Amino acid sequence: MRLASLVVVVLISGGAALAAQGGRGRTGKKGAPAEVKKTAPVLPAEKLAKVRELLLGADDAASVEAAKVLGQSGASNAFEPLIDLLSVGAAPARTEAAVEALGALADPRALDVLELYAGHQMPDVRRRAVRALAAIKDERVVPALLTALGDAAPDVRAAAADALAARKEAKAGPRLLALVKRNDAGAAPALGLLASPELVPQLAELQGAVDDNVVASALGEYVKRGDVPDSLRVDVVRTIGRLSGAAATTALVEYLAAVPAKDDRPSKKEAQKLIDEKGAPK
Repeated sequence: MRLASLVVVVLISGGAALAAQGGRGRTGKKGAPAEVKKTAPVLPAEKLAKVRELLLGADDAASVEAAKVLGQSGASNAFEPLIDLLSVGAAPARTEAAVEALGALADPRALDVLELYAGHQMPDVRRRAVRALAAIKDERVVPALLTALGDAAPDVRAAAADALAARKEAKAGPRLLALVKRNDAGAAPALGLLASPELVPQLAELQGAVDDNVVASALGEYVKRGDVPDSLRVDVVRTIGRLSGAAATTALVEYLAAVPAKDDRPSKKEAQKLIDEKGAPK
């Protein structure tokens, strides 16, 4: 098995390096290397065929290793055998490795297959597919990520929420609020990162209706944002101070840590006062 893994590594690293050499060796004036626009390496056809054979072969461990190294290769044609594998279906370990490899490649051409696997029967596969979609810098992935917020599995919803927050996808705000209203802890940090000023009062009103720790998690992220006016931040800090549970104190402590030492903003003073009243978390 170790030999099979080594063969895969050699095939990919050697093939990618060989294909990438086409853009090297040119020099500019006075012998200095000319600037060449970086392009993704391309695996030679014969090497790609050998890797496909391992990927689709009978050895599960070799197949998983082949998928991992394809993902790490960065080659522009590395996605092709991975799509072949996922198109016919495979054992869970192979499927998960192939989906993760597509995420590492972040190739928009894999979008349709990843969307399909975001609806897979196994939650762990769906979560990996959502993370892979999140890695693709293409607006076409947004509808699939929004759909994943309605997944039955908390881990899948959390992965979608994190992905949408990272993309600063404001349209996810209302959906995230709906999840927080149902005590979905995984949606709370993303909501704090995306919430508009109009959503903040609705979030604050959830005190007592849902777990205070969930509310504190969302408000704690919101208060650290640089686009929030300090007058509003003071109100949010006070709302956090009225929440029970360790998450509220943690949110205040983390906010203070995020404020520059020389910054004397009113919200910082308010947070410090509330921490003194609550007592710092142990």
